[in-house]
Amino acid sequence: MQCEPVTHETHRNKSEGGVVYRTTCQNPGCGHTFDLRVTPANASLLSGTMACPRCRRHGGMLKPQGRLGNKLFSAKLVFRLTGVAPRIDEDELSEVGELR
Repeated sequence: MQCEPVTHETHRNKSEGGVVYRTTCQNPGCGHTFDLRVTPANASLLSGTMACPRCRRHGGMLKPQGRLGNKLFSAKLVFRLTGVAPRIDEDELSEVGELR
């Protein structure tokens, strides 16, 4: 199940419940801004990862940034780094050299 981007027509229809997250993709090179309507039926999506509708990169986490208005929140779609080796400190290298 995916959150559907909100259009101007759905903004006008006040009978739909839920809150709207105005979201900006933080994927380098994208920066796409879009709105997500979160209802009780799809609220579980906030605890998982989602894809940006423009760049289609998967694995983004929605990070709330605050309230913009009544039932309108600001958020960022943040991606964690993958495939990057952990940084080794110089202290750890000197300890390994002493053990050999």
